[in-house]
Amino acid sequence: MLDGRARNAFTLVELLVVVAIIGALAGMILPAVQASRASARKSQCQNNLRQIGLAYCEFESMRAELPIGCIGCRTNGNEMLSWNVQLLPYLEQDSLAAAYQVDVPSYRSPNRELGETVLSVFLCPDTQPDTLISERGLWRGQAFTDYGGIYGVEGDGRDAEPEEQIQTLSRESLGVFLFENAVQLSQITDGLSRTVGVAERVTRRISTAEWASGRNIFAHDGQTPINQPSGLGNDIGSPHAGGALLTFCDGHTQFVSGSIAQQVLNGMLTKAGGEAK
Repeated sequence: MLDGRARNAFTLVELLVVVAIIGALAGMILPAVQASRASARKSQCQNNLRQIGLAYCEFESMRAELPIGCIGCRTNGNEMLSWNVQLLPYLEQDSLAAAYQVDVPSYRSPNRELGETVLSVFLCPDTQPDTLISERGLWRGQAFTDYGGIYGVEGDGRDAEPEEQIQTLSRESLGVFLFENAVQLSQITDGLSRTVGVAERVTRRISTAEWASGRNIFAHDGQTPINQPSGLGNDIGSPHAGGALLTFCDGHTQFVSGSIAQQVLNGMLTKAGGEAK
């Protein structure tokens, strides 16, 4: 016989119902949380590239030219200094810039030790695995970057003429971060807001992807969409779904879809190619 006292415990059926409801709610909330985190990481990546864009715009305003893509990559000097090193004073890295010796190769002391510094402004927070220091190659022990300077567009018919001694691509295929030569804004006849300076690299955590490496410039294959490695070298790409982030010569940053027309993408990567924009 019931004694009329209130029942305080859940039955097994009620407990299972509660667990099922909690599981359903978690299943609904978790994707939203993951999407929110991915959006935050993408926003941080975009902010990094925006800072880089503003830095090379400030560099240009002070010197009337953009940084050289690689100093010593095609000459006997062999310094192999990157555009990243040249931007250090404009990225609030004054002490690092003051200690850097521009007449010493980037892979030798004291520059080798300075290149070990991990700089968050050069890193995409979505990059996996999160290895921060290079383990092989000439710049072994130095810190990585996920962003490369755009050398131009490569592929069939885009090689430099045999008499060209410095650049490896034809003039109309060149971007703005070049071997040995600085580009002036007047040479970017395709338009500053339509010409890319720096972009995310599809291949990361490899030798030459260190921020101090002068080899941190690349040409994108003219037949390869964003996020699809060509096999010719590095190309534009990212871990962000659907495309990659690019910073233009006027300093603005834009997420560009992987479905963009190839001719339009190629036009963004050359400074004076005359392609349709």
